[in-house]
Amino acid sequence: MNIVASVINMDAHRFGWIPNAITAGRLASVPVLAWLAYRGMHGAFTAVLIPALASDVIDGWLARKLDAVSSAGATLDSIADILLMLTIVYAIWPLHPYVYLDHGWVVITVVVLWIFAHAASLLRYGRLASFHTRLIRAGIFAFSLFALVLFLYGFVPWLLYFSAFVCALGGVEHFIMLYLVPKWTPNLHGGVAEALRRHRATNSEA
Repeated sequence: MNIVASVINMDAHRFGWIPNAITAGRLASVPVLAWLAYRGMHGAFTAVLIPALASDVIDGWLARKLDAVSSAGATLDSIADILLMLTIVYAIWPLHPYVYLDHGWVVITVVVLWIFAHAASLLRYGRLASFHTRLIRAGIFAFSLFALVLFLYGFVPWLLYFSAFVCALGGVEHFIMLYLVPKWTPNLHGGVAEALRRHRATNSEA
């Protein structure tokens, strides 16, 4: 058993760079996607968007499997997620402008909420928060699903409103966790319940 464990650990160290490489690939896709959207190249944009969104699931899963979770990787993942989501928000305008003309206030409200949330993270920790809770991930997943459906098939209004609602809930959770967690923590899962536990533990030690 010890030999097997040693082999697994060796493989984990050998391939531990892969999750960050995948995240870096997602980050590199951002300017490409922005340019394709600007040029109105709908098909090419969608073709690049699909693997970019898929990479957001793959890199985190691999990082946990390979025991390659790190502060640098968590920060890179957060930056890649933010920039990719903002790129999608931008791309909707040149590729599907009617969404903004009829429902723009929904998108803008959620974007402003998250801009304030990330600005608050920078003020609180001096860096972007690394909250990977189910609610926040659900918001990203819901918006990603809306984007995929939009660019592959067409606009589904209820999906936009649903994803906006989940993203807004995630934004509120983000603010609550910022208040409860005094120190930056990489890959913080568990949501408000975990933040409350850490807050109580910190107060009991004081």
